[in-house]
Amino acid sequence: MHESQPPQRSLELRLTNHAAVRLQQRGIPPWFMQLLLEHGDSEHDGHGAVIKSITKATRQRLARVLDRKQYARAERWFRVYAVVSSDRAVVTAAHRTQRRYH
Repeated sequence: MHESQPPQRSLELRLTNHAAVRLQQRGIPPWFMQLLLEHGDSEHDGHGAVIKSITKATRQRLARVLDRKQYARAERWFRVYAVVSSDRAVVTAAHRTQRRYH
């Protein structure tokens, strides 16, 4: 069974070799990574990279831009985050295992 994919996104998905391996190992679909890069919230990591993640505000935005079926499929991946370099390449991605507190 194939997962329905959200609409095509305008940003090009650039992955380092490490990120491509990690996405495959962790079962994170490229369509979700594209969605995360376009709509995810950004937080600087203090070393020149940006961490993209899904926050409550992101969920609300996604509920407006995706239809119900697409949102339901994407929900499975809402605890995924990505580290993006200054040249806009995904360095790595993983499933968040602990809640982040600010």
